[in-house]
Amino acid sequence: MAKDDPSYFHLTNLGSTDYYGLSVELKSAAGPVSVSVARTAGASDLVSSLLREFVLDVAWASPLFMLATLAIGILVVRGGLKPVRDVSKLAAGIGPHSTSIRLPAANLPAQIKPLVDAVNAALDRLERGFVAQRQFTADAAHQLRTPLAIVTGALDSMQGNGELGKLRTDVARMNRLVEQLLRVARLDAVVLDLAPVDLNEIASSVVATLAPWTIPQGRTVAFANTNGSVWVNANDHAVAEAIRNLVENGIAHSPPGAEVMVKVYPDGRVAVIDHGSGVSSQDRERIFDRFWRGKDPKAEGAGLGLAIVQEIMKAHGGRVTLEDNVGGGSVFTLRFPLRAQIQDQAEIMHS
Repeated sequence: MAKDDPSYFHLTNLGSTDYYGLSVELKSAAGPVSVSVARTAGASDLVSSLLREFVLDVAWASPLFMLATLAIGILVVRGGLKPVRDVSKLAAGIGPHSTSIRLPAANLPAQIKPLVDAVNAALDRLERGFVAQRQFTADAAHQLRTPLAIVTGALDSMQGNGELGKLRTDVARMNRLVEQLLRVARLDAVVLDLAPVDLNEIASSVVATLAPWTIPQGRTVAFANTNGSVWVNANDHAVAEAIRNLVENGIAHSPPGAEVMVKVYPDGRVAVIDHGSGVSSQDRERIFDRFWRGKDPKAEGAGLGLAIVQEIMKAHGGRVTLEDNVGGGSVFTLRFPLRAQIQDQAEIMHS
């Protein structure tokens, strides 16, 4: 073995501990230098023991520390984004009937505030557009009522042939269109006053009013009520308008001699059942759109009746649905939210 090769050694009989080491002989300017390094035999066991104790004492806390850090991070992020979530919920509720709502810019991150300001400016422009449209509709309808009333009175006092009768029919349709435009304008601009009302009472009153009108049409209208009152929170005039429009629509699309049935259910539903030709599947998506009359060239009306019904139901937090009638025809159903306490309130009011 060369002199500079390491020489391993094992020392014993030095107390209770053995030593392992190595010696290396190096050359230097001062002469040969011998370097020896030794360690106890149990040093590795000691290190392993220390590491094991560290793992057992500290490693179990690491997952808890990570979970705590993650939870704190989530809470901080959620807290910082809460104003953004609140603004998003408020924006989701803005519609044609609530264009006056504006998004609050307070407590928002600086990066979000310019977007909120831009949205509020867009809502300002949108509201002005809606107001102008509603005002135009109302003004136009009001301006047309007087000349149409004069024309109607003049035609009623004239004697003539069948052409005069057709002219009277056309003027009557124009009068109905003007009245419907006024109703649309009122629904768009006015918030309905809601109170406990009895659907049975309203529906029966509408049927009694329309019954004489249906006889010259060669059709009939019937009413089927439920036992007891059906109280809902609604505007009685608007509900009567919705039922009237559905009955008139059913009469217009039913064959001669047919009957249109108005039925009230205890769960707050009013169904108007006719025996006409029904509504095709491709037309159902647009049947409640304003001024939509379908593809039938003989269809009467201006396409506002069902649109008015839908707007009335939206204002009540309800909805109108369309289903096929067994044996032919259609079933339009008004679904009002039913509250149990409304009946008690109404009984107190009438006592």
